[in-house]
Amino acid sequence: MTLARLRLDGQPTTEEIRLADRWWRRAVGLLATTQLERPSGLWLAPCAAIHTLGMRLTIDIVFVGRDGVVLKVVPRLRPGRMASCRGAHAVLELREGLAQTLGLHPGRHVSLQAAGAFKEL
Repeated sequence: MTLARLRLDGQPTTEEIRLADRWWRRAVGLLATTQLERPSGLWLAPCAAIHTLGMRLTIDIVFVGRDGVVLKVVPRLRPGRMASCRGAHAVLELREGLAQTLGLHPGRHVSLQAAGAFKEL
C-alpha cells in the first residue's frame, strides 16, 4: 500500500492518504474497508465519478482538478449513492466529517507528499 501525507494550500497535515494509482486499486477502492482512521482516506486518480455501492461507510468526497484545486465537496455520502464532477481529475475519499474539519471547500489547493520524502505527487 502506498501512503502519502495530505497537504492543504502547500502546508502539510497529519492525515495519511492511501493512493489508488492503479486500475485494480481504483476498482476495489474502499469496498473492503470497515473504518477510516489511519489512513484517513483514499486518493483516486484519474477519476471524476465515484459510487458507494456495496460500501459500509459514509464518506466525504472531494473532487480535485488537474491543478490540485478543489472543485466540489460532497459531505457525508452514504452507501449506495453516486457522485461526479465535470472537470475533475482526482477524487479524495475521506472519513465522514473530515472534509469539514480540514476546511475543504472549492478553491482550496490540495496535494499529496510521498511518505518519508519531500516530493509532491
